[in-house]
Amino acid sequence: MNEVEKALLAEVTGDAEPKLCLCTKTMIDAGRWWRGTQVWLCVLQDELILLAVARRRYVQRVALADCSGSYYFHATGELVIAPAEGIETNRISLSPFDALRVLDALGVKQVLETGMTVNRSV
Repeated sequence: MNEVEKALLAEVTGDAEPKLCLCTKTMIDAGRWWRGTQVWLCVLQDELILLAVARRRYVQRVALADCSGSYYFHATGELVIAPAEGIETNRISLSPFDALRVLDALGVKQVLETGMTVNRSV
């Protein structure tokens, strides 16, 4: 995370320290001419924050309680933040390993196709 991104995160979170902070593969238009800006995903104690900064700032906040249906969609390689309403970017491109780390931080239990529940908090 560069200094501008750190400053935006500190402004948004105050003194709260993120449990997890990842640079995603998702790119958005934050005011650069020829390319997008990578989105950072940060999980705090009670909320999830998506942010990017270039010429413009992009900040989306959602309560962790609104992320209980989140899952990793293997076919597209995206973490789907659900059922969060009002969030613009609810599909975040991550590696499977990073997606599992985010799901753990969100406290989401993954339900497999077999119907078994995986508890990764052990």
